[in-house]
Amino acid sequence: MFYLGEYVKIKGTNIEGYIKNISNKNVSILYNDKLVKSSIDNIEKSNNIPNKETNFKVNVNISSPPIDEIMIRHLTVDEALLSLDKFIDNAICNNVKIVKIIHGKNGGILRKAVHKYLNESPYVKEHRLGGYYEGSYGVTIAFLK
Repeated sequence: MFYLGEYVKIKGTNIEGYIKNISNKNVSILYNDKLVKSSIDNIEKSNNIPNKETNFKVNVNISSPPIDEIMIRHLTVDEALLSLDKFIDNAICNNVKIVKIIHGKNGGILRKAVHKYLNESPYVKEHRLGGYYEGSYGVTIAFLK
C-alpha cells in the first residue's frame, strides 16, 4: 500500500521520487522536477530518502506596489478618459486611496475633462489641483472611496 508523498523507486531503474498522484493502478512520481508515470505494481519503497530541506524548491512572488499615478499628457480627451477609467478601476481593485493624475498645464482641456470625469465618478470622494511641489495646476490629486 502506497500513499501520497511517500518516497518510492521504480523497480529496475534509478528513478526515485515522491508520489504526487495515485489513480487506480497508476502513480505519478515527482523526479527531477518532472512527473513520471508508472504502474503501482512497478514501484517499491525506497530507503534512500533525501534530506527534505534540500530537496524542495521555494517560489516567492514579489509584486510591486499598486501604481498610484497616471500620465495622460499629450493624449486626446477620449484616449485620456479611457486610460483614466481603467486606471481608477485598477486603483480601486488594489485598495489605493489617493491617486495622482498628470494632465499637464497647456490649455487646460485635459484638466477640465478629468475634473468633469472625477465629479461624475461614484468612486471618487473628492479631488483637488496639485500643490506647488506636486505639479501645481498640471496635476490633479483624487481621493477614492
